[in-house]
Amino acid sequence: MSEEVIIIIRHKKGRKRLLKRSLDSVKNQTYENISLSVLCMDFSKNDLKDNSYLSELNLDFSSLINIEDLLCFLQKSHAKFLCFLDDDDSWAPEYISRLISVLIKTNNKYSQVNAISCHSNKVNEICEGNRIIINDTQPWNHYIPTGPIDFDLLYYINSIPLSSCVFFKKIAVDLLYNHNVNSPVFFWPFIIDFLSKYDLWVINEPLSFYHFRENLDYEFGNYSIINNEILEIDYTLKLRSLMRNNSNSLLLNSLLYKIINKNIHHKLSYIEDKIKGMVK
Repeated sequence: MSEEVIIIIRHKKGRKRLLKRSLDSVKNQTYENISLSVLCMDFSKNDLKDNSYLSELNLDFSSLINIEDLLCFLQKSHAKFLCFLDDDDSWAPEYISRLISVLIKTNNKYSQVNAISCHSNKVNEICEGNRIIINDTQPWNHYIPTGPIDFDLLYYINSIPLSSCVFFKKIAVDLLYNHNVNSPVFFWPFIIDFLSKYDLWVINEPLSFYHFRENLDYEFGNYSIINNEILEIDYTLKLRSLMRNNSNSLLLNSLLYKIINKNIHHKLSYIEDKIKGMVK
């Protein structure tokens, strides 16, 4: 029998039609031993207890968890693997089977590899009424070679999307204490923290779908569009916190320092360009 994998779908209330697509992609997985939970990010799960919301999605109330229950839930589980799926993203049917198969073989050969990711497809879309209209699909991170991830990729936010990764559960849970899974800016600092201790393997197969909505589609837009200012503040505070953590390697601390200063450099260059434009 295959080892159990826990899937946590991070759900923002009101994005029911997006969540349905994510749930369908989990339901269609070829992997058999799956435990699914939906993390209520910005509301209490009790808000849905007597609501048609769940019946329309074919979800039981027991499948819902709040952030306060998450770590306890994960610790009690005997599952071997863990992955997160944002409610607006989805997977190919062979996603879990393929990634877990390669992760086990790779870990047997290189014990420091404790997570795996795949290439992603970027899907541009817009929500209109009760429809999700896809404008186009294109490669997102297909420039990443097969093998352990290069630290330089950490310069770029979301080079490795959250929904493209599978972790050994025990190792991921140990790191989650330092991170807020409920936050829209959870993953980039988490993956930096993870790579300060372990390696992540990448396979060059596009098995995950990373969805972007139009800027004008405010209600269903991406976090990076709606909460851009909050994102910048949370990222900066989290990166500084990681830099203060003595358990991180010197290499990672150096990298974090460069990331922060690179952001400052780009902001200053942008301001200079604006001033030059005004002078002209």
